[in-house]
Amino acid sequence: MKKLNKLIIPIIVFLITYVIYIFKLDQTFFYHPDFARDLHEILKIAQGDIAFIGPKLTFGGLYTGPYYFYLYVPIFFLTRYSIASVFYFNAFLFSLALAYFCKKAIEAYGKYKGLFSSLALGLTPLFIIGGRSPSNAYAFIPFFLFLLTTLFFNKKFSRSLIIFIGFIFGVILNFHYVNLLFLPAILLFLAMKIKLRKELLMSIFLFFTGIAISFVPLVAFEIKNNFIMITNTFIQKSYLGWINNQNIPLGMIADKNPFKNILFLAKYIKNYTLLNPITMISVIGLLMVILKSEKKQWKLFFSILITFLLFSIVIRFQFIPHYIFGLSFFIYFILLITVLNQKNNYLFALIILFIVLEVIYFPKYLYQPTWRSSTKFEKAVNYVIDNNLLKKDDSFNVVQITKENLMATIGFEYRFFLRKNNYIANSEFAYKQSKTLIIFSELENQDVSQFKSWEVEEFGFNYLTQAKKYRIEDLTIYKVTKP
Repeated sequence: MKKLNKLIIPIIVFLITYVIYIFKLDQTFFYHPDFARDLHEILKIAQGDIAFIGPKLTFGGLYTGPYYFYLYVPIFFLTRYSIASVFYFNAFLFSLALAYFCKKAIEAYGKYKGLFSSLALGLTPLFIIGGRSPSNAYAFIPFFLFLLTTLFFNKKFSRSLIIFIGFIFGVILNFHYVNLLFLPAILLFLAMKIKLRKELLMSIFLFFTGIAISFVPLVAFEIKNNFIMITNTFIQKSYLGWINNQNIPLGMIADKNPFKNILFLAKYIKNYTLLNPITMISVIGLLMVILKSEKKQWKLFFSILITFLLFSIVIRFQFIPHYIFGLSFFIYFILLITVLNQKNNYLFALIILFIVLEVIYFPKYLYQPTWRSSTKFEKAVNYVIDNNLLKKDDSFNVVQITKENLMATIGFEYRFFLRKNNYIANSEFAYKQSKTLIIFSELENQDVSQFKSWEVEEFGFNYLTQAKKYRIEDLTIYKVTKP
Protein backbone atom coordinates (compact mmCIF):
# COMPACT_ATOMS: atom_id res chain seq x y z
CA MET A 1 0.00 0.00 0.00
CA LYS A 2 2.87 2.36 0.82
CA LYS A 3 4.41 1.74 -2.60
CA LEU A 4 1.08 2.57 -4.25
CA ASN A 5 0.80 5.81 -2.25
CA LYS A 6 4.23 6.83 -3.50
CA LEU A 7 2.99 6.46 -7.07
CA ILE A 8 -0.17 8.56 -6.69
CA ILE A 9 1.47 11.93 -7.45
CA PRO A 10 3.55 10.58 -10.39
CA ILE A 11 0.35 9.05 -11.80
CA ILE A 12 -1.41 12.42 -11.41
CA VAL A 13 1.46 14.12 -13.27
CA PHE A 14 1.23 11.46 -15.99
CA LEU A 15 -2.53 11.92 -16.42
CA ILE A 16 -2.47 15.75 -16.40
CA THR A 17 0.29 16.00 -18.97
CA TYR A 18 -1.05 13.13 -21.11
CA VAL A 19 -4.47 14.77 -21.39
CA ILE A 20 -2.81 18.08 -22.34
CA TYR A 21 -0.66 16.37 -24.97
CA ILE A 22 -3.46 14.35 -26.61
CA PHE A 23 -6.33 16.84 -26.36
CA LYS A 24 -7.86 17.35 -29.85
CA LEU A 25 -4.86 15.56 -31.32
CA ASP A 26 -6.86 13.85 -34.09
CA GLN A 27 -8.14 17.22 -35.30
CA THR A 28 -4.92 19.20 -35.07
CA PHE A 29 -1.97 17.12 -36.23
CA PHE A 30 -0.23 18.42 -39.35
CA TYR A 31 0.48 15.79 -42.01
CA HIS A 32 3.93 17.11 -42.83
CA PRO A 33 5.91 15.65 -45.75
CA ASP A 34 8.79 14.73 -43.40
CA PHE A 35 6.42 12.97 -41.02
CA ALA A 36 4.84 11.11 -43.96
CA ARG A 37 8.35 10.03 -45.01
CA ASP A 38 8.99 8.72 -41.51
CA LEU A 39 5.63 6.91 -41.41
CA HIS A 40 6.51 5.29 -44.72
CA GLU A 41 9.78 3.98 -43.26
CA ILE A 42 8.10 2.82 -40.05
CA LEU A 43 5.49 1.00 -42.15
CA LYS A 44 8.21 -0.73 -44.19
CA ILE A 45 9.79 -2.05 -40.99
CA ALA A 46 6.41 -3.12 -39.60
CA GLN A 47 5.84 -5.04 -42.84
CA GLY A 48 9.12 -6.93 -42.50
CA ASP A 49 11.93 -4.72 -43.84
CA ILE A 50 15.07 -4.23 -41.77
CA ALA A 51 16.45 -0.68 -41.41
CA PHE A 52 20.02 0.13 -40.42
CA ILE A 53 19.70 3.89 -40.79
CA GLY A 54 17.20 6.57 -39.85
CA PRO A 55 16.38 9.96 -41.39
CA LYS A 56 19.04 11.83 -43.37
CA LEU A 57 20.64 14.84 -41.73
CA THR A 58 21.36 18.18 -43.38
CA PHE A 59 25.07 17.72 -42.56
CA GLY A 60 26.71 16.21 -45.63
CA GLY A 61 25.63 12.66 -46.42
CA LEU A 62 25.17 11.52 -42.84
CA TYR A 63 22.12 9.59 -41.66
CA THR A 64 20.99 9.06 -38.09
CA GLY A 65 20.52 5.67 -36.49
CA PRO A 66 17.25 3.72 -36.95
CA TYR A 67 16.01 3.95 -33.35
CA TYR A 68 13.49 6.69 -34.10
CA PHE A 69 11.77 4.42 -36.65
CA TYR A 70 11.85 1.29 -34.48
CA LEU A 71 10.48 3.22 -31.50
CA TYR A 72 7.03 3.40 -33.10
CA VAL A 73 6.98 0.05 -34.94
CA PRO A 74 5.32 -2.07 -32.18
CA ILE A 75 2.37 0.29 -31.60
CA PHE A 76 2.05 0.86 -35.34
CA PHE A 77 1.91 -2.87 -36.00
CA LEU A 78 -0.51 -3.60 -33.14
CA THR A 79 -2.96 -0.91 -34.33
CA ARG A 80 -2.82 -2.06 -37.96
CA TYR A 81 -0.86 1.00 -39.07
CA SER A 82 -2.97 3.68 -37.43
CA ILE A 83 -1.34 7.11 -37.78
CA ALA A 84 -3.05 8.31 -34.60
CA SER A 85 -1.36 5.54 -32.60
CA VAL A 86 2.05 7.10 -33.27
CA PHE A 87 0.87 10.42 -31.81
CA TYR A 88 -0.71 8.83 -28.74
CA PHE A 89 2.33 6.66 -28.07
CA ASN A 90 4.64 9.65 -28.46
CA ALA A 91 2.60 11.58 -25.87
CA PHE A 92 2.72 8.49 -23.63
CA LEU A 93 6.54 8.51 -23.72
CA PHE A 94 6.73 12.18 -22.73
CA SER A 95 4.27 11.75 -19.86
CA LEU A 96 5.91 8.53 -18.69
CA ALA A 97 9.33 10.22 -18.52
CA LEU A 98 7.80 13.08 -16.52
CA ALA A 99 6.19 10.59 -14.10
CA TYR A 100 9.59 8.91 -13.64
CA PHE A 101 11.21 12.28 -12.93
CA CYS A 102 8.38 13.13 -10.51
CA LYS A 103 8.86 9.88 -8.57
CA LYS A 104 12.60 10.45 -8.20
CA ALA A 105 12.16 14.13 -7.32
CA ILE A 106 9.61 13.28 -4.60
CA GLU A 107 12.07 10.81 -3.06
CA ALA A 108 14.78 13.47 -3.03
CA TYR A 109 12.89 16.69 -2.24
CA GLY A 110 9.39 15.81 -1.03
CA LYS A 111 6.00 15.55 -2.68
CA TYR A 112 5.32 19.26 -3.28
CA LYS A 113 8.65 20.00 -4.90
CA GLY A 114 8.41 16.81 -6.92
CA LEU A 115 4.91 17.63 -8.15
CA PHE A 116 5.47 21.27 -9.08
CA SER A 117 8.92 20.79 -10.63
CA SER A 118 7.46 18.02 -12.84
CA LEU A 119 4.59 20.25 -13.94
CA ALA A 120 6.99 23.16 -14.54
CA LEU A 121 8.91 20.91 -16.93
CA GLY A 122 5.89 19.25 -18.53
CA LEU A 123 4.11 22.54 -19.25
CA THR A 124 6.98 24.19 -21.12
CA PRO A 125 6.18 24.90 -24.78
CA LEU A 126 8.97 22.44 -25.68
CA PHE A 127 7.25 19.53 -23.91
CA ILE A 128 3.77 20.44 -25.11
CA ILE A 129 4.91 20.75 -28.72
CA GLY A 130 7.13 17.67 -28.46
CA GLY A 131 4.43 15.63 -26.75
CA ARG A 132 2.09 16.37 -29.67
CA SER A 133 4.66 16.03 -32.47
CA PRO A 134 6.37 12.69 -33.08
CA SER A 135 9.57 13.36 -35.01
CA ASN A 136 13.29 12.77 -34.65
CA ALA A 137 13.55 16.44 -33.60
CA TYR A 138 11.60 15.80 -30.38
CA ALA A 139 11.35 12.06 -29.71
CA PHE A 140 14.74 11.82 -27.97
CA ILE A 141 13.70 14.24 -25.20
CA PRO A 142 11.91 11.63 -23.02
CA PHE A 143 15.09 9.51 -23.18
CA PHE A 144 17.20 12.54 -22.29
CA LEU A 145 14.93 13.22 -19.30
CA PHE A 146 15.23 9.57 -18.23
CA LEU A 147 19.03 9.69 -18.54
CA LEU A 148 19.49 12.93 -16.58
CA THR A 149 16.98 11.86 -13.92
CA THR A 150 18.84 8.58 -13.41
CA LEU A 151 22.23 10.32 -13.26
CA PHE A 152 21.05 12.88 -10.71
CA PHE A 153 18.90 10.78 -8.40
CA ASN A 154 20.34 7.26 -8.41
CA LYS A 155 22.74 6.65 -5.53
CA LYS A 156 24.19 3.37 -6.77
CA PHE A 157 25.50 2.68 -10.25
CA SER A 158 26.14 -0.93 -11.19
CA ARG A 159 28.29 -1.69 -14.20
CA SER A 160 25.28 -2.87 -16.16
CA LEU A 161 23.44 0.38 -15.36
CA ILE A 162 26.39 2.47 -16.56
CA ILE A 163 26.49 0.51 -19.83
CA PHE A 164 22.74 1.04 -20.16
CA ILE A 165 23.11 4.78 -19.52
CA GLY A 166 25.83 4.89 -22.17
CA PHE A 167 23.54 3.05 -24.58
CA ILE A 168 20.69 5.50 -23.90
CA PHE A 169 23.02 8.44 -24.54
CA GLY A 170 24.11 6.69 -27.75
CA VAL A 171 20.46 6.39 -28.79
CA ILE A 172 20.06 10.12 -28.10
CA LEU A 173 23.07 10.77 -30.34
CA ASN A 174 21.48 8.59 -33.01
CA PHE A 175 18.50 10.97 -33.11
CA HIS A 176 20.77 13.93 -33.88
CA TYR A 177 24.54 14.17 -33.70
CA VAL A 178 24.43 17.72 -32.33
CA ASN A 179 23.59 16.02 -29.01
CA LEU A 180 27.25 15.00 -28.84
CA LEU A 181 27.83 18.47 -27.39
CA PHE A 182 26.25 17.28 -24.13
CA LEU A 183 29.02 14.70 -23.64
CA PRO A 184 31.30 16.87 -21.42
CA ALA A 185 28.39 17.67 -19.09
CA ILE A 186 27.27 14.02 -18.93
CA LEU A 187 30.81 12.91 -18.05
CA LEU A 188 30.95 15.62 -15.38
CA PHE A 189 27.69 14.37 -13.84
CA LEU A 190 29.02 10.80 -13.90
CA ALA A 191 32.24 11.94 -12.18
CA MET A 192 30.20 13.71 -9.48
CA LYS A 193 28.55 10.38 -8.64
CA ILE A 194 31.62 8.14 -8.69
CA LYS A 195 34.39 9.34 -6.39
CA LEU A 196 37.15 6.70 -6.60
CA ARG A 197 39.50 7.23 -9.55
CA LYS A 198 39.72 3.54 -10.52
CA GLU A 199 35.96 3.17 -10.43
CA LEU A 200 35.53 6.37 -12.44
CA LEU A 201 37.91 5.22 -15.19
CA MET A 202 36.10 1.90 -15.42
CA SER A 203 32.73 3.69 -15.41
CA ILE A 204 33.81 5.96 -18.28
CA PHE A 205 34.99 2.90 -20.23
CA LEU A 206 31.65 1.15 -19.63
CA PHE A 207 29.76 4.33 -20.55
CA PHE A 208 31.55 4.55 -23.91
CA THR A 209 30.98 0.81 -24.40
CA GLY A 210 27.25 1.49 -24.16
CA ILE A 211 27.56 4.30 -26.70
CA ALA A 212 29.53 2.04 -29.06
CA ILE A 213 26.82 -0.65 -28.87
CA SER A 214 24.19 1.89 -29.94
CA PHE A 215 26.14 2.62 -33.15
CA VAL A 216 26.30 -1.02 -34.30
CA PRO A 217 23.48 -0.58 -36.91
CA LEU A 218 25.18 2.46 -38.47
CA VAL A 219 28.60 0.78 -38.51
CA ALA A 220 27.06 -2.31 -40.11
CA PHE A 221 25.46 -0.09 -42.77
CA GLU A 222 28.77 1.67 -43.46
CA ILE A 223 30.71 -1.60 -43.76
CA LYS A 224 28.05 -3.07 -46.06
CA ASN A 225 28.08 0.04 -48.27
CA ASN A 226 31.83 0.73 -48.38
CA PHE A 227 31.66 3.64 -45.90
CA ILE A 228 29.47 5.69 -48.20
CA MET A 229 28.40 8.22 -45.56
CA ILE A 230 31.94 9.00 -44.42
CA THR A 231 33.19 9.14 -48.02
CA ASN A 232 30.39 11.43 -49.19
CA THR A 233 30.54 13.72 -46.17
CA PHE A 234 34.23 14.12 -45.42
CA ILE A 235 36.24 12.91 -48.43
CA GLN A 236 33.94 14.37 -51.09
CA LYS A 237 33.32 17.28 -48.66
CA SER A 238 29.55 17.45 -48.95
CA TYR A 239 29.58 18.86 -45.41
CA LEU A 240 30.52 22.19 -46.98
CA GLY A 241 26.90 22.53 -48.08
CA TRP A 242 25.99 22.80 -44.39
CA ILE A 243 28.90 25.12 -43.60
CA ASN A 244 27.95 27.44 -46.47
CA ASN A 245 24.17 27.03 -45.97
CA GLN A 246 23.68 25.75 -49.50
CA ASN A 247 21.93 22.42 -49.02
CA ILE A 248 18.41 23.55 -48.04
CA PRO A 249 16.36 26.30 -49.72
CA LEU A 250 15.93 29.51 -47.68
CA GLY A 251 18.03 28.09 -44.84
CA MET A 252 18.82 30.32 -41.87
CA ILE A 253 22.34 31.01 -40.74
CA ALA A 254 23.53 31.68 -37.20
CA ASP A 255 26.05 34.32 -36.11
CA LYS A 256 29.69 33.44 -36.90
CA ASN A 257 30.85 35.23 -33.74
CA PRO A 258 30.45 32.66 -30.90
CA PHE A 259 29.60 35.29 -28.29
CA LYS A 260 27.05 37.04 -30.48
CA ASN A 261 25.75 33.60 -31.38
CA ILE A 262 24.82 33.03 -27.73
CA LEU A 263 22.34 35.90 -28.10
CA PHE A 264 21.09 34.44 -31.40
CA LEU A 265 20.49 30.98 -29.88
CA ALA A 266 18.96 32.47 -26.72
CA LYS A 267 16.29 34.15 -28.83
CA TYR A 268 15.14 30.78 -30.17
CA ILE A 269 15.49 28.93 -26.87
CA LYS A 270 13.09 31.43 -25.31
CA ASN A 271 10.39 30.19 -27.71
CA TYR A 272 10.54 26.78 -26.03
CA THR A 273 11.16 27.72 -22.38
CA LEU A 274 9.30 31.09 -22.28
CA LEU A 275 12.19 32.67 -20.39
CA ASN A 276 15.37 33.94 -21.98
CA PRO A 277 18.08 31.47 -20.91
CA ILE A 278 20.59 34.26 -20.34
CA THR A 279 18.16 35.91 -17.91
CA MET A 280 17.46 32.60 -16.16
CA ILE A 281 21.15 31.77 -15.84
CA SER A 282 22.01 35.27 -14.58
CA VAL A 283 19.26 35.42 -11.95
CA ILE A 284 19.92 31.97 -10.55
CA GLY A 285 23.69 32.54 -10.63
CA LEU A 286 23.25 35.74 -8.64
CA LEU A 287 21.03 33.98 -6.10
CA MET A 288 23.63 31.23 -5.73
CA VAL A 289 26.27 33.83 -4.92
CA ILE A 290 24.02 35.50 -2.35
CA LEU A 291 23.10 32.16 -0.75
CA LYS A 292 26.70 30.88 -0.89
CA SER A 293 25.82 27.66 -2.66
CA GLU A 294 27.92 24.53 -2.29
CA LYS A 295 30.71 23.63 -4.74
CA LYS A 296 28.61 20.76 -6.11
CA GLN A 297 25.85 23.17 -7.13
CA TRP A 298 28.33 25.40 -8.92
CA LYS A 299 29.49 22.42 -10.99
CA LEU A 300 25.92 21.98 -12.22
CA PHE A 301 25.64 25.66 -12.94
CA PHE A 302 28.89 25.76 -14.92
CA SER A 303 27.80 22.70 -16.93
CA ILE A 304 25.10 24.95 -18.43
CA LEU A 305 27.62 27.65 -19.33
CA ILE A 306 30.06 25.17 -20.91
CA THR A 307 27.34 23.42 -22.92
CA PHE A 308 25.81 26.71 -24.05
CA LEU A 309 29.22 27.92 -25.20
CA LEU A 310 29.87 24.67 -27.10
CA PHE A 311 26.60 25.07 -28.97
CA SER A 312 27.38 28.70 -29.78
CA ILE A 313 30.74 27.62 -31.25
CA VAL A 314 29.46 24.67 -33.30
CA ILE A 315 26.04 25.98 -34.43
CA ARG A 316 27.49 29.04 -36.19
CA PHE A 317 26.62 28.05 -39.73
CA GLN A 318 23.37 26.63 -41.07
CA PHE A 319 20.65 26.85 -38.42
CA ILE A 320 17.36 25.01 -38.01
CA PRO A 321 15.44 25.54 -34.74
CA HIS A 322 15.38 21.84 -33.84
CA TYR A 323 19.17 22.01 -33.36
CA ILE A 324 18.53 23.66 -29.99
CA PHE A 325 15.61 21.55 -28.69
CA GLY A 326 17.96 19.42 -26.61
CA LEU A 327 19.80 22.50 -25.36
CA SER A 328 16.52 24.18 -24.39
CA PHE A 329 15.54 21.14 -22.34
CA PHE A 330 19.01 20.76 -20.79
CA ILE A 331 19.21 24.37 -19.60
CA TYR A 332 15.70 24.30 -18.14
CA PHE A 333 16.26 20.93 -16.43
CA ILE A 334 19.59 21.89 -14.84
CA LEU A 335 18.17 25.20 -13.63
CA LEU A 336 15.23 23.32 -12.06
CA ILE A 337 17.64 20.96 -10.29
CA THR A 338 19.78 23.90 -9.18
CA VAL A 339 16.76 25.61 -7.63
CA LEU A 340 15.57 22.38 -5.97
CA ASN A 341 19.00 21.80 -4.45
CA GLN A 342 19.12 25.14 -2.65
CA LYS A 343 18.57 24.98 1.09
CA ASN A 344 16.56 28.21 1.00
CA ASN A 345 12.97 27.09 0.43
CA TYR A 346 11.91 30.56 -0.74
CA LEU A 347 13.67 29.85 -4.04
CA PHE A 348 10.99 27.23 -4.68
CA ALA A 349 8.71 30.18 -5.47
CA LEU A 350 10.63 30.49 -8.76
CA ILE A 351 9.23 27.13 -9.87
CA ILE A 352 5.70 28.28 -9.03
CA LEU A 353 6.42 31.42 -11.06
CA PHE A 354 7.51 29.25 -14.01
CA ILE A 355 4.21 27.37 -13.89
CA VAL A 356 2.17 30.59 -13.71
CA LEU A 357 3.97 31.95 -16.79
CA GLU A 358 3.42 28.66 -18.63
CA VAL A 359 -0.30 28.80 -17.92
CA ILE A 360 -0.54 32.46 -19.00
CA TYR A 361 1.38 31.84 -22.24
CA PHE A 362 -0.07 28.42 -22.94
CA PRO A 363 0.33 27.64 -26.69
CA LYS A 364 -3.37 27.57 -27.62
CA TYR A 365 -2.52 27.73 -31.32
CA LEU A 366 -1.49 24.07 -31.16
CA TYR A 367 -5.14 23.12 -30.67
CA GLN A 368 -6.45 24.82 -33.82
CA PRO A 369 -7.82 22.51 -36.54
CA THR A 370 -5.15 21.49 -39.00
CA TRP A 371 -5.24 22.68 -42.60
CA ARG A 372 -3.35 19.59 -43.78
CA SER A 373 -4.81 16.38 -42.39
CA SER A 374 -4.04 12.91 -43.71
CA THR A 375 -7.67 12.29 -44.73
CA LYS A 376 -7.56 13.89 -48.17
CA PHE A 377 -4.39 11.99 -49.06
CA GLU A 378 -5.95 8.70 -48.05
CA LYS A 379 -9.07 9.51 -50.10
CA ALA A 380 -6.94 10.28 -53.16
CA VAL A 381 -5.10 6.97 -52.87
CA ASN A 382 -8.38 5.11 -52.40
CA TYR A 383 -9.67 6.76 -55.58
CA VAL A 384 -6.61 5.54 -57.50
CA ILE A 385 -7.11 2.01 -56.20
CA ASP A 386 -10.90 1.88 -56.57
CA ASN A 387 -10.74 3.15 -60.16
CA ASN A 388 -7.98 0.71 -61.12
CA LEU A 389 -5.48 3.38 -62.08
CA LEU A 390 -2.81 1.03 -60.75
CA LYS A 391 -2.26 -2.68 -60.27
CA LYS A 392 -0.21 -4.07 -57.40
CA ASP A 393 2.46 -5.43 -59.73
CA ASP A 394 2.81 -2.17 -61.73
CA SER A 395 6.22 -0.50 -61.90
CA PHE A 396 5.12 2.97 -60.86
CA ASN A 397 6.26 6.10 -59.12
CA VAL A 398 4.66 9.15 -57.51
CA VAL A 399 4.94 12.94 -57.83
CA GLN A 400 2.97 15.59 -55.98
CA ILE A 401 2.43 19.27 -56.76
CA THR A 402 1.49 21.37 -53.72
CA LYS A 403 -0.08 24.81 -53.36
CA GLU A 404 2.28 25.89 -50.61
CA ASN A 405 5.47 24.86 -52.43
CA LEU A 406 6.39 22.46 -49.63
CA MET A 407 9.28 21.16 -51.74
CA ALA A 408 8.10 17.59 -51.29
CA THR A 409 7.69 16.45 -54.89
CA ILE A 410 8.43 12.82 -53.96
CA GLY A 411 5.01 12.57 -52.33
CA PHE A 412 5.55 10.39 -49.28
CA GLU A 413 2.10 11.52 -48.11
CA TYR A 414 0.66 9.31 -50.87
CA ARG A 415 3.37 6.64 -50.88
CA PHE A 416 2.48 5.77 -47.30
CA PHE A 417 -1.18 5.04 -48.06
CA LEU A 418 -0.28 3.19 -51.26
CA ARG A 419 2.13 0.93 -49.35
CA LYS A 420 -0.44 0.45 -46.60
CA ASN A 421 -2.70 -1.05 -49.30
CA ASN A 422 0.20 -3.14 -50.67
CA TYR A 423 0.77 -0.91 -53.71
CA ILE A 424 4.53 -0.45 -53.51
CA ALA A 425 5.89 2.55 -55.40
CA ASN A 426 9.39 2.37 -56.81
CA SER A 427 12.18 4.11 -54.93
CA GLU A 428 12.39 7.91 -55.10
CA PHE A 429 15.68 7.31 -56.94
CA ALA A 430 14.11 5.04 -59.60
CA TYR A 431 11.87 7.34 -61.64
CA LYS A 432 13.78 6.48 -64.81
CA GLN A 433 13.02 2.76 -64.40
CA SER A 434 9.31 3.31 -63.64
CA LYS A 435 6.70 2.56 -66.31
CA THR A 436 3.84 4.59 -64.80
CA LEU A 437 3.79 7.94 -63.05
CA ILE A 438 0.91 9.06 -60.82
CA ILE A 439 0.86 12.84 -60.26
CA PHE A 440 -1.26 14.28 -57.45
CA SER A 441 -1.78 18.01 -57.99
CA GLU A 442 -3.35 20.50 -55.57
CA LEU A 443 -3.37 23.10 -58.37
CA GLU A 444 -6.61 22.86 -60.33
CA ASN A 445 -5.43 24.70 -63.44
CA GLN A 446 -1.91 23.31 -63.51
CA ASP A 447 -0.74 22.44 -67.02
CA VAL A 448 0.97 19.25 -66.04
CA SER A 449 2.80 19.04 -69.36
CA GLN A 450 4.73 22.17 -68.29
CA PHE A 451 5.59 20.97 -64.78
CA LYS A 452 9.30 20.58 -64.27
CA SER A 453 11.21 18.80 -61.54
CA TRP A 454 14.12 16.39 -61.26
CA GLU A 455 11.68 13.52 -60.75
CA VAL A 456 9.73 14.32 -63.92
CA GLU A 457 12.93 14.78 -65.92
CA GLU A 458 14.09 11.34 -64.75
CA PHE A 459 10.80 9.69 -65.69
CA GLY A 460 10.69 11.45 -69.05
CA PHE A 461 9.32 14.95 -69.47
CA ASN A 462 8.07 14.22 -72.99
CA TYR A 463 5.58 11.62 -71.69
CA LEU A 464 3.55 14.23 -69.77
CA THR A 465 1.61 15.27 -72.86
CA GLN A 466 -0.05 11.82 -72.77
CA ALA A 467 -1.30 12.24 -69.18
CA LYS A 468 -4.84 11.10 -68.36
CA LYS A 469 -6.67 13.45 -66.01
CA TYR A 470 -8.94 12.57 -63.08
CA ARG A 471 -10.61 14.72 -60.43
CA ILE A 472 -11.52 14.07 -56.78
CA GLU A 473 -12.77 16.98 -54.66
CA ASP A 474 -10.02 19.68 -54.74
CA LEU A 475 -7.34 17.36 -56.09
CA THR A 476 -6.37 16.53 -59.68
CA ILE A 477 -4.77 13.17 -60.43
CA TYR A 478 -2.78 12.45 -63.59
CA LYS A 479 -1.73 9.05 -64.83
CA VAL A 480 1.24 8.97 -67.22
CA THR A 481 2.21 5.69 -68.84
CA LYS A 482 5.24 4.96 -70.97
CA PRO A 483 4.46 3.13 -74.23
